[in-house]
Formats: sequence, structure tokens, C-alpha cells
Amino acid sequence: MFMHREPTSIIVAEYGADGSAWASRFAVGTPSVLSLAQANDESAMDFAQRVRTIVASFVAGGGNICRGVLVGGGGTGAELLSARSLAIRALVTPMAENGEGTVVLDAAGPDRFSMMALATTVSSQITGTGVTVTATSSRVAHVA
Repeated sequence: MFMHREPTSIIVAEYGADGSAWASRFAVGTPSVLSLAQANDESAMDFAQRVRTIVASFVAGGGNICRGVLVGGGGTGAELLSARSLAIRALVTPMAENGEGTVVLDAAGPDRFSMMALATTVSSQITGTGVTVTATSSRVAHVA
């Protein structure tokens, strides 16, 4: 399906999230940007599983993921937390195998605090892999 090693950024946008600002930010340094958006009738877990499948297919086809962002849609709950964890793991795993990469967790309003906590937790689990996981404190961070 995918057949290149060009550094690629991936935008994962939950339903209700606007990931368009990330496309222009990620285009600087990685002109190849893949965007995945949750459908309005798709559960958080189904979306996360779709993300995992697409990322695995992309990497198996020779794709090189160097940056990713998970843009929160403002939801809450245990299922969403599990789904986000799965999506983040899908992004981080191939980066860790390459020894480098950056994942940003982005959200607005109260949801940003959930993303900050999730970023802190994941960061402690991936120490030494060469991958950085951070959260934004405002709507869009400056990422080069």
C-alpha cells in the first residue's frame, strides 16, 4: 500500500478535533503528511484500532514515521483513555524501532490536562528509546 522511506508525519484527529493546523506545521521538515480522522459514527476504540492497522501497514510497506500528533476531540472516559493509549502505542512503536521520533498530544480546554497526564505517563515508559512524547499547553505547539 505504502512504498517509501521518506520521513512522514501522521496526524490522528479524534472526532470533533481540527488537525488542519498540524498539517502546515508538520509540512515543514516532513513534506509527507498522513492524516487520519475519526468518523462521527466510529467508536474511540474502533478508531484506535484503525490507526494501528494503517500505521502497521504503512511501516510494513516501507514507511518511515518520524512525527505524530494525537489531536483530542474533547471527550472523556475510560474507553477513550484506552483508545488513546492504543493509538499512541501505534505511533511510538515504529519510532522506537528506528531510535527516534516525536509524538505530540494536543487538546483544548480541560482535555489538555488529560493529554498532559498521558504524555507524562507514556514518556516515563519509553525512556531510552529515542522517542519524545509531549503535550501542548495551548491549541497548537510550535514544532519544527
